[in-house]
Amino acid sequence: MVDIQLPSLRRCHELLWSGDLCQHQGVAGVKIGIHIEPQMGYTYDDIVILAKAAEKANFYSFTVSDHFFGHVKGSEKSSSEAWTTIALLTPQTKRIRLGTQVTSQSYRNPALLAKIVATLDNASNGRMDLGIGAGWKAAEYEAYGYPFPSAKTRILQLREALQIINLLWTEERPSFNGEFYKLQETMFLPKPIQKPRVPIFVGTEKLKAPMMEETAARYADGLDFVNGTPVECAQKKERMKTMCDNVGRDFAEMKMSVGPMAVVLGEDEDDYEEKKKQILKQEWLEKSIPETRKEKYLETVISMEIAGPPDVVVEKLLKYKAEVDVVNIGLPIIGDLRGNGLDTIRILKKHITKRL
Repeated sequence: MVDIQLPSLRRCHELLWSGDLCQHQGVAGVKIGIHIEPQMGYTYDDIVILAKAAEKANFYSFTVSDHFFGHVKGSEKSSSEAWTTIALLTPQTKRIRLGTQVTSQSYRNPALLAKIVATLDNASNGRMDLGIGAGWKAAEYEAYGYPFPSAKTRILQLREALQIINLLWTEERPSFNGEFYKLQETMFLPKPIQKPRVPIFVGTEKLKAPMMEETAARYADGLDFVNGTPVECAQKKERMKTMCDNVGRDFAEMKMSVGPMAVVLGEDEDDYEEKKKQILKQEWLEKSIPETRKEKYLETVISMEIAGPPDVVVEKLLKYKAEVDVVNIGLPIIGDLRGNGLDTIRILKKHITKRL
């Protein structure tokens, strides 16, 4: 297998990461994005309205997950395909960055994925980010007929996919002869607008994930520690520093992102308590949760994610300040998805991001 070490990206992303191209509000050096999980039942109209609201509120990015359905034992809900969704959002937006958190390398041939993202980077005037991982949801692989090899094999496939994507984005008529994927003097135009490539974030959920950490250090611009707490993000950063030293990569070139979910936000304590009551009264698309368990479910999710009045939320978000470069705040996944999402964006802008 040809192992291609990627070039330094410090020069090419200077402008992108300086903040000159960013309209977001937030701590200097930390970018605040909005994230949704389409498989939770968002309609196309929901997604467009929320993306436009995030852009109007000057958030840095709008990202979507890459799944074909929700929980395998849950209720069946609408689940828009990730890259089709981003393609449809491209002409609907003008400034906000768009991307995935994170796409599964297994679901699309890497050359096809490279073509999709390059096309959208041109269509969006250089607003694409590629969040990509090794894939994990065995039920989706089985249901849609994809082979589901071992985690080690999926990570090795991811490494080849990243090398192929980089070759196609940066070289003329590249060839690649790997164990899993091959290229043969491949014609590939248009190249992405962003040079030398669209920013790539490798996604992982495990604190100790040496193969994924090495993959990010060798082949990506950053690591997306999807569900990390601030303490875990600090630990992951130290692990990435060590890995970058091991592979000869300057850690200063690497970026880190994280994706906490905003479950319920209130304008003050009373509003927060009222919002929780409202959500319990709303219709939930997830019918597998009985009425008698909704309150317990909500409180459990609140304990794990971000929720509360502004003071509480600001305190939680500030803990990420020294640890990550991008915080992708997930919109609520229960109740009135559009209404709760718009309310979350409004409260974040009005009461929270200006205090970060």
